[in-house]
Amino acid sequence: MKYIKVNPTYTEVKVSDHNKKWEAARLEEYWEYRRKWHENPQKQIVGEFPLHLDIESTRRCNLRCPMCPRTIKLERGEKIEEGDMDFELFKKVVDEGTDNGLCSIKLSYLGEPLICKDLIKMVAYAKNKGIVDVMFNTNGVLLTKSMSKGLIDAGLDKLFISFDSSLKERYEKIRVGASFERVIENVKNFVQLRNESRSSSPIVRVSMVVMKENKEEVLDYIKLWKSIVDLIGFVDYINPQGMDKEKRYTVKRHQRSNFVCPQLYQRLFVHWDGKIGLCCTDYDAECGFGNAKDTSIKDVWLGEKMRRIRELHNKGEWHKVPLCARCHLPYV
Repeated sequence: MKYIKVNPTYTEVKVSDHNKKWEAARLEEYWEYRRKWHENPQKQIVGEFPLHLDIESTRRCNLRCPMCPRTIKLERGEKIEEGDMDFELFKKVVDEGTDNGLCSIKLSYLGEPLICKDLIKMVAYAKNKGIVDVMFNTNGVLLTKSMSKGLIDAGLDKLFISFDSSLKERYEKIRVGASFERVIENVKNFVQLRNESRSSSPIVRVSMVVMKENKEEVLDYIKLWKSIVDLIGFVDYINPQGMDKEKRYTVKRHQRSNFVCPQLYQRLFVHWDGKIGLCCTDYDAECGFGNAKDTSIKDVWLGEKMRRIRELHNKGEWHKVPLCARCHLPYV
């Protein structure tokens, strides 16, 4: 049995007593889901359905962050098909999931979810259908008071703010098109509205992608945010895989043999247009799983293509999967 570290690129710091209130309000089904999230990859347990779906509410975005796959593609002159997920498709995906044990969804991927006109409606629908954990990542620029109140009332469980520097000039150079002061004010207003509502949810986290440009800022970053949010996260920057489809990592063979990707036992991705992706680096849905408009996600999860990918990983031959051969995780 191979031991699998579930997320080796991420570190989280709890900075608020609100975490205890939020955790105390979680029901047993939430903790059972979290147990499976860690245990299924480690024991290579394939459930009847993914524990989690990343459902891309939109692929439109209001920023041009240099480390984002969208920006890299645009700067190379590649066309990006952009749009919002149709609400009927969203309901179809959630309905299949809740019929088969889906526990968690994230309403973001390569776009900015606050742009999506149906976002609040999506959160409310998922919660009403019994999804235990509903969340999304956002740059926070469009987190107005009315949007904040709508999301809190809809039952959002977790809000993740991407904010990559404690310094105004550097932040605005990384998050191109955003205002340092505006986003901080938006987050403060959101937390105030949540607290006034006497709700424990959503938990609020800010995250910094740690790059060579900002890696010395970690302590200042904590100082900036510790009195505002509940959690502070640090994510190691990895050059987006798939940006060069001919690239292959070159290390000694024995360094490859012990890697099994945890995502194969946790989640799948549904792009805004319905295409089903393997993982967080399957930007173009190249694995050919079909489209959720006319394909069962359960059939994909339990199907021959997924079985074969898991088999190759378990044999130490993950590099035989073209997408996985370009991935950074085996070397973290």
